[in-house]
Amino acid sequence: MKKVMLFTVLFSFLSLTGCANRLEVGQWSRLALPFQNESWSGNPFDLEFTGHFTGPSGRTLTQLGFYAGENTWKIYFMPDETGQWTFRTESSDPDLDGNTGSFLCTASDITGELIPDGNRWAFKGDGGAFPVIWSPPVRDGAQWGFRGRDVSDPEVKEALRFADEVVGADLLGFGAVLIKPVGWAAEWPQSAVPYVIGKEGDTFYLPFWDQLNAKLDSARERGMGAYLMLYSDDEQTPDHFGVTPRSDKERRFFRYVIARLACYPNILWDTGIDIGEYRSKAWIDWYAEWFRAHDPWEHPVGSRTGGGSGGSMPAAGTYYSTGGAYIPSRADLLRYLQLTVPVAHTDHWRPFISRGNWTNDKIRVVHWRCALSGFQALYPDYNQGEVLWDQVETGGKYIGYATRFFDEMVRSDLRDLKPHDELIAGGDSLIVAASPGREYVLYDQDGGQADLDLRGTARVFNGLWYNPRTGATQEIPLVNGGGVVRFTSPTSGSDWVLLLQEAP
Repeated sequence: MKKVMLFTVLFSFLSLTGCANRLEVGQWSRLALPFQNESWSGNPFDLEFTGHFTGPSGRTLTQLGFYAGENTWKIYFMPDETGQWTFRTESSDPDLDGNTGSFLCTASDITGELIPDGNRWAFKGDGGAFPVIWSPPVRDGAQWGFRGRDVSDPEVKEALRFADEVVGADLLGFGAVLIKPVGWAAEWPQSAVPYVIGKEGDTFYLPFWDQLNAKLDSARERGMGAYLMLYSDDEQTPDHFGVTPRSDKERRFFRYVIARLACYPNILWDTGIDIGEYRSKAWIDWYAEWFRAHDPWEHPVGSRTGGGSGGSMPAAGTYYSTGGAYIPSRADLLRYLQLTVPVAHTDHWRPFISRGNWTNDKIRVVHWRCALSGFQALYPDYNQGEVLWDQVETGGKYIGYATRFFDEMVRSDLRDLKPHDELIAGGDSLIVAASPGREYVLYDQDGGQADLDLRGTARVFNGLWYNPRTGATQEIPLVNGGGVVRFTSPTSGSDWVLLLQEAP
């Protein structure tokens, strides 16, 4: 992953209006604005408080504020344009209303926002993306370990390093945001859940949220964000602890999620596991409209559907979140490319439980299959069941070999690499994506002979075989277009990737 500098700015309100202070914050960074308020009454999480931020282009973004404890309210804001910004606050509480200030947004090395671009993923202001979601396991196997421990904990630091440097993940998956210590999570500590235990729906447990922000700050430093599913199922169904459809408690939860977590460039919103069992289609449509209306950066919004999840695609959704326990076929993936929005396979593909019968080899195959089928996002999850760290290391390396191949070796914008299986003239278990005449990527699942139809171009190509199990390469002689060319992988019985690129 590309390394970036992290800029999180926190300052007192007195510095906002002082002429001697010139505040600067990097683009795509988190700006934290605190405001003291001694006059509030009632539930502090219900106090209406927003900030209106006007950028150099004249565009205004409105972000929700939140209660941060000790009579302090905050607004977390992410400037997405360089130049001078101004802001003013609005609240029903006089102490929080009418505060103004300004800051300068400077260029940074942080990668721009992950966005839908037609039916592909892309980074705003940059090229196409292949989003990989990774649920960070810890070495001692505690499923709640990453989300429940302090960002300074060595286990958390190692999990972040592994996600970045080994896996090459773009998004971290924490499971559902709203978890209560019941059922399968009965042993989870207070530090791993979003509400004060026994006060679900009413009182947020602030250390959990502070640590979640700290982890996302560290993730952004490494170019990563978060896939945020709101709800879980069965004993964890939100209705079981008072968070019912469109209720005050549900809206309170949604507001807090936006206020605390929308201020990062790489965020995906999703509804919940088996959402169709406890929410209607009308609710799913409402949820997507609500998030699009309240998230100033309009991060991608989807709702899990397909597989055993029930549910439906929201009418206002901007990506398709699909379930399904088993490895999708090439035909399945190509059908998804007929959609007008990009796809994320969000049914955790988990090697340590029986569902789907996943193995490291299947995880490796599905990464190349999803990549060469329009770079559909996917979610390998080694954080459920008994964590076997040697398998985590192997699986993480397999994923990393795929992500680095497309980050570092492919020349084309990923949006220009499209499925072209019609170019396969012979061989078994082959798929191809290409920018015809410029670049071709062929994945051979079982090795051996592969015939590629290059009659459509007279150009000459450099070529190499890439080992998806080791990341090693083996160059081949120059390849001339103008006919059907036969290639033979270095070994048979195992998978290989052929890369052809137009010669200078």
